[in-house]
Amino acid sequence: MYGWLICLICLALLGDSRALVMQEATNPDVRWFGFSLLRVTNNPQAQRQPDAVPMLRLDKSRFALGESVFFWVGVESKSGAIIPREYQDTCRLTITRPDGTNKTEPVSWPIDGSTDRGWRGGYGLGPDKAQPGRYTLVFEFAGQRTLPATLVIEDVPILRRIKAEFVFSRTSDGFASHDGNVTLIINNWSDHVLRFPRPGDDNSLVSVSLFKSDRSYRSDFFYPAVGFRDPDKRSDTSFDTFAWDIASKVPSVTIRPGETYRQAFPLRAALEEAKKHSFLGPGRYHITFTATLQVLIGEKDEKWSEFCPVRIPVAAAEAFVITR
Repeated sequence: MYGWLICLICLALLGDSRALVMQEATNPDVRWFGFSLLRVTNNPQAQRQPDAVPMLRLDKSRFALGESVFFWVGVESKSGAIIPREYQDTCRLTITRPDGTNKTEPVSWPIDGSTDRGWRGGYGLGPDKAQPGRYTLVFEFAGQRTLPATLVIEDVPILRRIKAEFVFSRTSDGFASHDGNVTLIINNWSDHVLRFPRPGDDNSLVSVSLFKSDRSYRSDFFYPAVGFRDPDKRSDTSFDTFAWDIASKVPSVTIRPGETYRQAFPLRAALEEAKKHSFLGPGRYHITFTATLQVLIGEKDEKWSEFCPVRIPVAAAEAFVITR
């Protein structure tokens, strides 16, 4: 009797779901009870498979060397059922490079919004320096893999004739000026018209990253629209990918061959936005402005249309000092 109880207790302490089966000895002269351990599956993934599949989508398959490679990944619920939480760490992206090497990296489940029935998000090649040639992408969720998707990165000469940069106003000691501007300057030295959404609007956000030199403070946010956006020119049209038929519906910028575009972002407005998140005490800070311009080169169905929109990354960082 006590042996039976001891076995039950041991199995409970092992934390495993196993069934005890009493067996009567076949020898009639010796009557005893033995124990056989039958494993009972306690794997939640085996008990409730998700009714969802991985998704990978390219808006275009040809990219220019130097642009930000962009594509969509996500998980789609086939029936609208809730996706079990235990599958949220099963997303993986495998990238095969032009030289034949590959890497597999985990893709985090989004933390914002309602994602228990699926999600979609923009993704790229990561910190690796892009190589000209063919890339193959496969996205995985819950052991399921998408069909391979292929993109090609090409050296496009016209992109070297388009220059975009942020330029900080400086004080006499070389630091960024609190009362100056961070000016976006775009030079079109090509022979084609350029079009892109107006930077700073809802469809072309400018990111700001601010941190203190001693790492005691950090804040990341979008540049506030107050102070430079004309409220009368706002548009309710939203989009994921900029195209020629959208250019006339949203505030857009057109630069003709040989022209230069400038747009000033007062640094003071960024600092006021940062103060909403936390107090900015005295010290040395570093601030970075970042934007990705979705640029249409030329006209629809012309030579460069297969590459459009070309996502041109723009970033600049500078230091400034707060004395009091």
